Amino acid sequence: MTMPHITQQPPVHAAVPAAHASVPAFLSGGDFTYRWDPAPVFVRAEGIRLHDDQGRVYLDAEAANGTAGLGFDAALATEAARRVAAVPTLPSFCESALRLRVSRRLADRFEAATGAAGRVAFELGGAQGMELAMRIVAANRGNGPVVTFQGSYHGRSPYTAQLSADARYRELLGSGSLDVVRLPYPDCRRCPHRTASGCNPACAESAIRPGRESVTGVPAAGSPVPLAAFILEPLLNVGGMALPDSDHLRRLVDHFRSLGALIVVDEIFTGMYRTGPEWGFQLHGIEPDIIVASKGLTNGLSAFSCVWAREPLAAPDVFPPGTHSSTYAANPWSLAVVDTVLDRYEAWDDREGAVRALSARLTSMAEALAADHPVIAAVQVVGAVARLELSGPYAPQLRAIATDRAATGKPGLLLASTGMAKDVLALHPPLITTEAELALIHEGLDEVLRTFASRTPAA
Repeated sequence: MTMPHITQQPPVHAAVPAAHASVPAFLSGGDFTYRWDPAPVFVRAEGIRLHDDQGRVYLDAEAANGTAGLGFDAALATEAARRVAAVPTLPSFCESALRLRVSRRLADRFEAATGAAGRVAFELGGAQGMELAMRIVAANRGNGPVVTFQGSYHGRSPYTAQLSADARYRELLGSGSLDVVRLPYPDCRRCPHRTASGCNPACAESAIRPGRESVTGVPAAGSPVPLAAFILEPLLNVGGMALPDSDHLRRLVDHFRSLGALIVVDEIFTGMYRTGPEWGFQLHGIEPDIIVASKGLTNGLSAFSCVWAREPLAAPDVFPPGTHSSTYAANPWSLAVVDTVLDRYEAWDDREGAVRALSARLTSMAEALAADHPVIAAVQVVGAVARLELSGPYAPQLRAIATDRAATGKPGLLLASTGMAKDVLALHPPLITTEAELALIHEGLDEVLRTFASRTPAA
């Protein structure tokens, strides 16, 4: 049989740009590890320090993508391995004493924070946790529209990419079929209604238009296809560490709840004391129906997420066994790591006080840097997160200079990428960062900013 002739189309990205020439031949070019050329190859880590295979030292000022609140600590892995030695793995459909213990501990923590009874379920990374949360939403509210913010980020899987704001996350997959309505960017520094006193009546009115005016795309109360969920981050991570105004956020929560929506809080980045209290929603005085937690629960040692749902949203008669499953979602290793990490936090005397002290030091550092470097237009510190707003889209250049500093014999700096906000440089070091270590970060940033100014006079 003669096969039809097929014309081969050139790939979208036919060649590796020169700036990424060091991507190994056996690795996908889409691996974002290789945004630097060459990429450091790390061989050891402890505290807030990483060491590469050339003997260079780096200070991690972004806590391993926001996961390592307790720093790089091999003792956590050693203790977790001991706890899981008797049952190192288990079929996914089997129960274990370890899973019951960790489930109870997490459910108790969420109940203490919310004042409400609820149930927990487990998944792997943050995107998977968001998908599990939305399954619970669908089981209770159907597949109606969901509301998120411009600037939001909830993952890059085919499903969660539809919830995340940046269109580039959906370029290769299309937009899917999820009906998503995006509210204006909740960043008071960029709000078109901004006044010196913060949120104003015009901004407040804009918050409740969705659901009252059909042009917004949000169905009104009583619609045949009702609003399913309002999904929010207490602090927009990839959106530039934007902190929504608490009054504004509470108005939105109350409004969308009145339309029947479930309130889903994405605590993947903000959980485990990153913003001060244990959970970011506590900053705003809102009451979630569903909470998705992930990164800090394992201190970055394992992929794990926990979804808490207010009773009876995940009760067996609503969300019966088999509604959701994942082979590795509750694997013993991840559960042992969570068990160990929770012990470490509970044994940390005055952990919230320690975060407040780190916050005060970050504030002093950020303000001093702003006073010395005109490229920093404004600063804001929320718990253990410092946002340096720049006068232009210079964050990628500054991060590169900070990393390359290691080649000079001085500690390199690993700084956070805020993705959608290239005019924001973010710092969120491990919560255990000492005053002396923060002084080293300050010294390094000062030099990075001076180097940048010498190369970019117009900035």
